[in-house]
Amino acid sequence: MAYCPKCKAEMSATEINCPSCGFDFPSATTGSGQGKRGIARSALADLALIISTIAASIACIIAIGFSLIALSGGQLFHGLVLGPIAFFLQLGMLVVFLRVQED
Repeated sequence: MAYCPKCKAEMSATEINCPSCGFDFPSATTGSGQGKRGIARSALADLALIISTIAASIACIIAIGFSLIALSGGQLFHGLVLGPIAFFLQLGMLVVFLRVQED
């Protein structure tokens, strides 16, 4: 149980307004106008993120080339299974890197 700081009435811990006096509890973002967003990073971390994004992009292209070369050589398992798995793993990492850069 929680208690209202204004009238000391008992209330649920999840309520945002006191049922007795109507006291409105401030939200976490009203103090500064906006909540804290993003990840604090150093310049070195930003550089590593850019390099990782480039490496993941190149790895996606290499995975496609690997699949095409394997298929042209008659290696169906490598061309139709391993190549796409490598491509989608790299693509997933690329998406994560790009979303982190947006923050």
